[in-house]
Formats: sequence, C-alpha cells, structure tokens
Amino acid sequence: MEMKSAVRVDGESPRRSYRRIIAICLIVIVIFFTLPTLCGAHGHDHDHEEPSFKYSREANEPPSHQHHHDHHHDHGHHRGKPEAAGSSMDVWIHSLSSTLLISAAPFLILYFIPLDNTDAMQPRLKMLLAFASGGLLGDAFLHLIPHATVSQDHGHGHGHSHGEGEHGHSHDMSVGLWVLAGIIAFLAVEKAVRLMRGGHGHSHGEPKETEKLTKKDEKKKAKAQKPKKEDIQIAGYLNLAADFTHNFTDGLAIGASYLAGSGIGLVTTITILLHEVPHEIGDFAILVKSGCSKKRAMMLQLVTALGALTGNVLALLGSGSGDAAASWVLPFTAGGFIYIATVSVIPELLEGSTKLGQSIKEISALLAGVLLMVVIANFE
Repeated sequence: MEMKSAVRVDGESPRRSYRRIIAICLIVIVIFFTLPTLCGAHGHDHDHEEPSFKYSREANEPPSHQHHHDHHHDHGHHRGKPEAAGSSMDVWIHSLSSTLLISAAPFLILYFIPLDNTDAMQPRLKMLLAFASGGLLGDAFLHLIPHATVSQDHGHGHGHSHGEGEHGHSHDMSVGLWVLAGIIAFLAVEKAVRLMRGGHGHSHGEPKETEKLTKKDEKKKAKAQKPKKEDIQIAGYLNLAADFTHNFTDGLAIGASYLAGSGIGLVTTITILLHEVPHEIGDFAILVKSGCSKKRAMMLQLVTALGALTGNVLALLGSGSGDAAASWVLPFTAGGFIYIATVSVIPELLEGSTKLGQSIKEISALLAGVLLMVVIANFE
C-alpha cells in the first residue's frame, strides 16, 4: 500500500507541474495579445461615443446629448469605410483577447484558493457563500437592472421624441417583466429537475425497502441527506446557467466597446475584470457547496466562459443584434441571480447551528459583497 501511495504521489507531481506550465503559457498568450491594446489605447480618436454597452459611463448618464445620437448612423458609415480593411482584424484580436483575459484571470485565481466541502472548511465556505449572495444581489440591483433600463433609454433617444413617455413607461414595465420572467424560469427549471429526480427516487425506492427493515439507522441518515444533496446540486447547475448568460452579456459589452474605440474597450475590459473576479469566487463557493470537487468546479467555471466568447462574437458580427439581445438578457439574468441568492444560497446560511461570531462574519461577508458592487458601480 505504501508503494502504491508513493507512486501516486510521484505521478501527481508531474501533472501538477504540467498544469502550472499550461496556466503560465495561457497568461503569457493573453498578455501578448492584450499588449497591443494597452499600447495603442490612446491612438484612436475620441469622437465615437455612440454604442450603448453595459459597463460605460455613458450608460449611467441621462440621454441629454441627443445631437450625438442624431448623427449616430452617419458616424457608423464614415467609420466603416476606412477601418474595414485595416483595423477590423485588430478589433477582433483586441476584443477576443480581452474576453480571454476576463475568463482566464478568475480561473487562475481560483487555483490558489484553499477550499473544499469538508466539515473543517464549513465556516469558511459559509462566509464565501454569504459573499456570493451579496455579490449576486448587488450585481442584479446595481448593475444588470440599471444598465438594462438606461441602455434602452439611450436607444429611444436616437429620435422619435413623440410618445417618449409612453415608450419609457412600457420599457420600465418590460424590464421588470423580464426580471420576473427570470425568477419564474429558474423556479420552473428547479421544479422540473426535482420532479425528474423524484421519479428516479421512486423507481429505486422499492428495492431499498427490504434494506429498511434490516438497516433502519442507515435509512434515516440517507433519507435525511439525499434531499439536501439534490437541492444543492440543482442550485449549482442553476448558478452555472445564470453565470453563462451573465458572461454572455459581458462578451456583448466588450465587443460593443471595442467597436466604439480601443480606449473605450480597454476601460470596459478593466471594469468587467474587477467585477468578474469576486463574482467568480462566489460562484466557485456555490459549486463547491453543491458537491463538486475543486478541480471540477474550476473546469465548470471555465466552461461558462464560452458564454463570453459567444456574446463577443455576436457583438462583433452585428452590433445591432447584440444590443437587442442585451435588452432582455440583462434583466432576465438579474432575475436568475435574485432567485439563486434568495432561494438557493441564503437558506444554506440558515442551516445548522451557528454561533454569534460566525453569524456576524457571514452577515459582514454578505455586506462586503454588496459594497464591492457599489464601489465598482461608482468606478464605472
């Protein structure tokens, strides 16, 4: 047995070193492709402030400068001719490399977080879950919903001033309806998954009844533990779905910002990166609590980065379709975040016996998650 364990240890060390080499190479590649953006951020003109993207100062201001929007389409036509041949490839390279950066940086940070689902780690895990719930709620109420509302107001500011109040009121209702649609959709998905798992439970429940007569204690323990594990697993998958759509909107924002200019794209990338790191740490804690191992949770987080690449490509291929998608994806994702935070994550903080000191730490971590989103909102 000792020889086998020694062989396993020796076999794991090259794998770990190999993964570290891959991680270092990935960082070098991302920095290499992002370097032209950092160097040439000030080389573009500053007249293009037209697109409505998620993480911009213009998206947080009232649409008072209508004369800029009146010439929006003219700027687009004049820009398309000279830049189509020369700098369209640069826009693609800078935009995709920035998307890889915001996807790889949180993934590499997760590698150094010592966390698992053991009993010894439960206090630390609950603090991270509280931080995640605060981040989800802050992201929904301070980022996604306001950006969805204000960006559409900019869309109505391009012209057609008549009936502006009616359109604004209808859009305010549409944003709220999409938030509710997100909450109801995630509730429906969780109900469907529970029904499917309940069907499997009944099919396998009859042969287990013979064991109930001989092993009553094991039956009670299994019966008490299985529903909890199933609930937590559903929460993990729902969080992955919400994270995928959230990354999709981040990709849309990066693509639209680089279409506006390299400087705007760089600022947007930095803002999203600062926002994404704490968000991914919270998602990582939710996945670990759902029963995933650390490696599996990291890989699942990396898979959700495909949403950012998809949104980025969509924004680069057609900016109009990207804005139309963001108009409903943002509030729908906000509804998903609200559901996950209030239904899946916060109830986990109420389970088990916690001491006063641990409760204060968890509430402080939740407030820290919200305050971090406030700081990022002010930075934008």
